[in-house]
Amino acid sequence: MFTEYNLLELYLYQSSISLSVKQKLFVLLGDVVSSRQITDRDRFQSRLAELCSMINAEYANDIYAPFKGLKGLDEIGGVLKDISNAFNIIILISEMLYPCKMRCSLVYDFVDTALDSGDVAKMDGPAFHRASKAILELKETELLTRIAVEDEVFDKILEGEINLILLFKEARTLKQRKIIKEYELIKNQTKVAERLKLSQQYVSMTLKCTRWKMLKDLEEELNRSLHSYQQRIERKEERSMPG
Repeated sequence: MFTEYNLLELYLYQSSISLSVKQKLFVLLGDVVSSRQITDRDRFQSRLAELCSMINAEYANDIYAPFKGLKGLDEIGGVLKDISNAFNIIILISEMLYPCKMRCSLVYDFVDTALDSGDVAKMDGPAFHRASKAILELKETELLTRIAVEDEVFDKILEGEINLILLFKEARTLKQRKIIKEYELIKNQTKVAERLKLSQQYVSMTLKCTRWKMLKDLEEELNRSLHSYQQRIERKEERSMPG
């Protein structure tokens, strides 16, 4: 029969097991740039909630803990188990929040608190600490993305490409964005021109001056690189497993 001492010993043992559980995951935090300048805060809050819902629905297979708001109007976060679509998530954030901007940090490290809760707001650990620090570092620059996954050199290359793409896209006007969005759906300049009541020449000129083709090629290459990066990390984790 268990004594009170035995029960206490068992409780402490079980607690030590749960406290020691940790896992390396990808934490992605987003911080709204100049959030204090947003006037209609309720409407923007709804946009953030809609953004998180879209990410969670579209990239459900990559997500460990769903994206949600973390600090009112200022910050969102989520935990990924796969970074193959991390760039697509960052682009979705950028396009959904336009003309507002969001800084994003992506860090691969241990999560050791509330790992099984499925709630990013309850989770904590080195991955969150480093991601938060990266956001603070971004605030001292004009860059929007910071990456710290595993290979420092490769991380910097990916980070540079993402920041460059975001810089080009940021310069697009609302009209240019509408033309590009239609063209990516229809893939026909003449039909886009007819739908938007523009000339085909104007559509063509817009695609050229916004470097649409160049950026599309860069985006596809970036996605391939992230997919390969994910596979490399998985192979390394498999080799490090005992037995």
